[in-house]
Formats: sequence, C-alpha cells, structure tokens
Amino acid sequence: MPDSRSRAWFTKIWRLFCRAVVRVLYRSVEVTGTGLIPHSGGLVLCANHVNALVDGVLLQASTSRNIRPLARSGLFLHPLLEPLLRLIGAVPIYRRADKAEDKARNDAAFARCSELLGEGETIVIFPEGQSHSDPHIHKLKTGAARIVIAAEACNGVAPTILPVGLTFTRKGKFRSDVLVQFGTPVDCELPDTLESFACVELLTERITVGLARVTLNADSWEDLYLVNRLERFFALRHCHYRKGQLRQRFRALQRLIDAQRLLRLYEPDKVRAIATQLKAFERLCKICGIRDYHLTIELRPVLAMLYFGRIILDVLVVLPIAIWGVINSIVPFGLTRHLTPRIAHGVDQYDTTKVLLGMLLFISFWSIQTVIVYQLLSMWWAIGYIVSVLIAAPFALRLRSEYKIVFDNLRTFFMFLRKKQLKEHLAEKRREIDVELARLVRIVKRLPSGKNSSGLVQE
Repeated sequence: MPDSRSRAWFTKIWRLFCRAVVRVLYRSVEVTGTGLIPHSGGLVLCANHVNALVDGVLLQASTSRNIRPLARSGLFLHPLLEPLLRLIGAVPIYRRADKAEDKARNDAAFARCSELLGEGETIVIFPEGQSHSDPHIHKLKTGAARIVIAAEACNGVAPTILPVGLTFTRKGKFRSDVLVQFGTPVDCELPDTLESFACVELLTERITVGLARVTLNADSWEDLYLVNRLERFFALRHCHYRKGQLRQRFRALQRLIDAQRLLRLYEPDKVRAIATQLKAFERLCKICGIRDYHLTIELRPVLAMLYFGRIILDVLVVLPIAIWGVINSIVPFGLTRHLTPRIAHGVDQYDTTKVLLGMLLFISFWSIQTVIVYQLLSMWWAIGYIVSVLIAAPFALRLRSEYKIVFDNLRTFFMFLRKKQLKEHLAEKRREIDVELARLVRIVKRLPSGKNSSGLVQE
C-alpha cells in the first residue's frame, strides 16, 4: 500500500487528470447541488451507474473532496487497473455473484469502509451493483445501507449519505453533455424498535427515493425518446433552446415523464397519435435538410452580419490552428473512434474504452512524432512541436463540434431566402403539433395527480 504522503501527492494529480479527461470527453458538464456536500466528516456518495469506470472519474472531477470508490474485486485482478485503484484508495468489494466470493474478505472490506468514514473520508458506491444502459435505475442492493449502519455502530456517528444523479444527453457519443446532481442528504435516523434487517431495508428505500429524484426514470427507451422530443419542442416554442441549462431540461423531462405515464394510462391513443405526428414532422425536416430550431430563427440583417463576421474571424484565426491540430490527431482519433465499438462490451462501456484506448493511442502517436522531429531537427524543435500540438488539439475539438452546425446554418439561411414558402409550410406543421400538445396539457391537468405534471405548460 502507498504511504499517506505519496497518496496525497497522487490524489492531487488524479483530480487534475479526471478534470482533464472530462473536459476532453464531454462538451459541457453541469454540476448542481455542490452546496449540499459537507466540508468535513464521513460522506457516502450513492450514484446511479450507467457509464462503467468513467462514472467514478466524473464524480471525482465534480467535487473537491478526494473520493474512494468501492470497486468489484475482479477489477483488482487487471494488471493495468490494479495499481491505479490502489493509488486512489479504492476498496475491493466481494459480491455474492462473484465465483470466488469470500465472506470474511467482504466483512474486512466493510470494516475498512467504517474506518475510512470514521476518518472523515468520502467513499463512492454504485448501489445498483453494475453498470447498465436502461432508461431507469435498477433495484438497489443493500450494501450502501449496511455500510452506513455499520459505520454508525463503529464510530458513534452516522456518515452523510448524498444521492448523486448522472444524466448523459447522448450516452456513448463523443462530446455529449452531462448533468451531475448532488441530491438532498438521506435521513439516517432509524427507529430503535426495528430489527437490523428492517433497518437495512428502510434505509435502502430512502436511498432509492433520493436517487430517483436526481435521475430520469422512464419506462422504456421509446418513452424517453418521446419526452426528449417533446421537451425540445416545448423549449423551441419560445424561439430559443436552453443550451447549457441541463438542470432546467432535467426538471422538464421529469415532469413530461410523469405526464406521459398518466396519458398512457388514460389516453393511450392520443399518446400514439402525437408520437406519430412528431416523427412525421422530424422526418419532413430531415428530408428538407433542416433542423427544427431553424424555424425559430428570424433572418434579420444585423444578426446575419454578426454571424458572418464571427465565421470570418473563426476562419482567419481559429481554422489554421485547428487544422494543425487535426493533422496531428486524425490518425489516433480515427483509430479510437473505429476500435471503441469493437472493443467495448455495450454502450455503457463506450466512454471508458474511449478514455483508455484514446490515452494509449494519442500518447503513442504524439511521442513517436516528437521523436521523429527530434531526430530530423533538434531538441528545441521537438519541444516546440509537442507544445504546438497540445495547444492546437482543443481548437481541433472545437472545429469538429461546430463546423457541421455552421454549414447547416449557412445552407438553411440561403435555402430559406430562396424558398420562403418551405419555411412557412414547416412552421404551419409545427403549429398544428403545438395545438395538439396544448390539448394534451389540458387533459393532463384534469387527470388524477395531473397537477404534479402541469409544470410542463411553462416549459
């Protein structure tokens, strides 16, 4: 085991590394509820588990506290992961599902958790048990509750339990958005009259409720697909889209999921009808080569001039630097993108595979290229080369994420100038859907528990 001084040194580097990985892998990360994180004392973070090892990296990047993840024992058998897990202070957990499960070793792991919490450390547990790609949280295991109850019995004080919700806008896609929500602390007060098993069950239920508040829980991917389209449609009703306001989108989606459940129960035909209407509208937009937000943009001369001015500035300043970054990164980036789906075992492992494979390929290629420059020129040229690549790489990322949007906007701008009737036709189709949605909102308000979902009117 590493000594405390070397581990403290490593954890600082580890936090910086996690933040760097998150900045590269995701376009934006919105973190809410950090004010609920206590500055001291034992802390148990209970998070949903949807993205394999990257979930732990994301949590470490979202808090200033050093976290110690609880990891299944099998990960410690991996020759590359084992030293890293030891350095960050991960605690191996021996699950009942593991073939070589050892109850004595698992009791020792739980005792270690009590010891760490007594020292004011932060541990992270994914109470669903394993990473998955379902649109809702799984039934929670009782491990988190048992750890907290054991820690209170051992240390005389219960640690704080915080549910943490991880919501990905486009899971498995490079440069998607992530919302990290720290929820309200879970009540750890348990009646003295309850037996130990009942206490574990009660605390597990409280953790489940807390985690459900900070996660989206749709019945199926089809339902989640529909509410995402509805949320976007409602937002664009006001001629803007809440880009970067993931927390507001999350609240709207939760209300829409509740409303959809009511409508599927009482008015299933109307739900199917609006889903069909939305799909037809999206298909029409796709055939015309436009995005629905283009219908909300007013073609004002001043705005057009400002937009073209920004494009010219990007072409003169950003584009040359970005091209240099693309030239020196296109091979490792292409290999990472091509190999990830073939190596990863499911969508929930895509991001983890991208991080590990991308690090290996980018470091290897940039190192080889730096050595070649050194051999052909000199040490100073090699230093200058690697510095220029590190500076240009972020510009290449920006170019990748924005060039399609810029081309789509320009193409649509000139198309609408030539075909004004097309925009009017699509806008009329959109208004028809808007009328149907208004009717559904009125129906939801009249249904039992409909008041809980009436907030979608404001979205």
